[in-house]
Amino acid sequence: MKLNLLVTFSAVWSKAWPILVAILFFGLIIFIHEFGHFIFAKLFKVKVNEFALGMGPTIFKKQGKETKYALRLFPIGGFVSMEGEDEDSEDEGAFCNKKLWQKMIIVAAGAVNNIILGVLICILIVAGVGSSQKDPLVGTNTISQFYENAVSNGENGLKAGDKILKIDSKRVFSDYDITFLMQRNNTGKYSFLVERDGKKVELPEVNFAVRTGGNFSYDENCVISSVSAKLKKAGLKDGDKILSVNGVKVETSKALMEEIGKDKDYTIDFTVLRGDEEKNFEKVKMQTLTVFDFSIRGEKPNFFNVIGGAFGYTITMSRMVYLSLFDIIRGKYGFNDLAGPIGTVSVIADVTEQSVQSADFGAMLMMMALITINIGVFNLLPVPALDGGRLFFMFVELITRKKIPPKYENWIHAAGLVLLLIFMAVISASDIWKWVSGVGFM
Repeated sequence: MKLNLLVTFSAVWSKAWPILVAILFFGLIIFIHEFGHFIFAKLFKVKVNEFALGMGPTIFKKQGKETKYALRLFPIGGFVSMEGEDEDSEDEGAFCNKKLWQKMIIVAAGAVNNIILGVLICILIVAGVGSSQKDPLVGTNTISQFYENAVSNGENGLKAGDKILKIDSKRVFSDYDITFLMQRNNTGKYSFLVERDGKKVELPEVNFAVRTGGNFSYDENCVISSVSAKLKKAGLKDGDKILSVNGVKVETSKALMEEIGKDKDYTIDFTVLRGDEEKNFEKVKMQTLTVFDFSIRGEKPNFFNVIGGAFGYTITMSRMVYLSLFDIIRGKYGFNDLAGPIGTVSVIADVTEQSVQSADFGAMLMMMALITINIGVFNLLPVPALDGGRLFFMFVELITRKKIPPKYENWIHAAGLVLLLIFMAVISASDIWKWVSGVGFM
């Protein structure tokens, strides 16, 4: 009986600890954000009524000389409540009575703090901290060599030694940009601006091979370990053992990858073993993948390329926010590709568990940097109820020298907050549904 309890506890703990790590990191992001607002409010002698982490019912509180410090039940947000923040107040320490530049700094400080945290994590990534590689190198934008059967180095194509400056008219700030920008275009045709022999060279159409791929992973025995929501909707499930691809029997992961790569129309017929039953899935829609046929040059880490690389990664991840929003608007990503706090915690937990198993924490650090920078940049967007929305009204006041009546501004922010909460509720419900069923709402 005691042995069974130990085995059960071990099984539960193996699933629970990555989630706890994810929640703690999410809490750290929230704390860093709210602390930015709090510390500058205190610096400018603004009266802070409450500093809270989490939302919902209070589970712990402590009253300071001026400020109540609280921990709330749900770890999905936080807030700093300042006197005169949303209403007029005659208190000398009220937010509304401070100078405009002071209010702008207080409002922006939370998002800026998140971005600074992202920079610090990027420094660790670029320096190779947590990497399983014995002598990690700092990536550059310069092509080192091409792989066998490369396509992109053909006539009027790329050359070894080219420094990539732009891809599809988008500036390349880091080696991570090369992957991200090329993934946004699945045609296999790209325009490049490179520096070659000290001169800028325009390459209007560089061709890459394109193959069939899919958002799922599998082990050496072709057993699916993780499958995307889209493929789950088509019928595939984690634990399915793939027996054949387009009628061709596969027994190893190498054979499976080769057969998928041979497909030409991006739809595949699968035969899988689920339990003791064979199941057939016809014309499963797959995604197209560009074949990266070159490697980039690495440099030994030093102070200058680590700091420069960290800022390059930060700019890359910051730009990913609005480029991804644009991709959502143009229909590249659907509703089921979005994730709220619950989905984000789930992703962090999965990456954390994989990092521990592989003894390589680079992916985990990259995910953490991406999330905190994403939150920082997103909060600066001029959307009502977000910090960026408040900054927008302050910039209007700065330019026009006229203050917008607080009641109108509050109405706009209230409407924005309601819409934001509804959106978050729907996204969170979708996260839970995907977690339980493996299939999205739409």
